[in-house]
Amino acid sequence: MAPKWKEQYSTGVWWQDKQHRELFTRLGTLLDAMERARVREEIQALFEFLESYTIRHFTSEEASMEKAGYSGRKAHMNEHRKFLQELAALKSEFEDDATLALVIKVQRQLVDWFVNHIGNMDKSLGAFLRAQEAKHQAVVNC
Repeated sequence: MAPKWKEQYSTGVWWQDKQHRELFTRLGTLLDAMERARVREEIQALFEFLESYTIRHFTSEEASMEKAGYSGRKAHMNEHRKFLQELAALKSEFEDDATLALVIKVQRQLVDWFVNHIGNMDKSLGAFLRAQEAKHQAVVNC
C-alpha cells in the first residue's frame, strides 16, 4: 500500500514540505512497481531515483540546519545516515532476490521511517526554521 501525504506531516517550511511530498510520491511509485512485479530494471531505476532524491533532500535540510545553527543537527544528520544505510541495504536485497516479503519490508521500514522522521525530527526542525525566519523578518522590519 502506497503512502499518502497528509497535511499533518507538514512542517510549515515550503521547500521541505514540497520535497517530502515528492519523497512520498516516489516511494509510492516504487512500492506500486514492486507489488505489481514490474520489470527489474524499472524497479532498480526507482530505487536509484529515490536514493538520489533522498540525498538531495537531506543535503538541503543539513545545509539549512548548519546555516541556522540548529542545535539538533548532529542527531538529525545521524538519522539521515541511518536511513541511507537502510535504503542501500534494501536496494541490495532487491538486487539479490525480489520477493513479496521484501515488498512488505520496504513498505514497513521506509514508510515508517518517513512518517516518524517527518512527524518528529523534521517538524522540530521546521518549527526552529520558521522561528529563525520570524526573527529575521522582525529585524528587517525594524
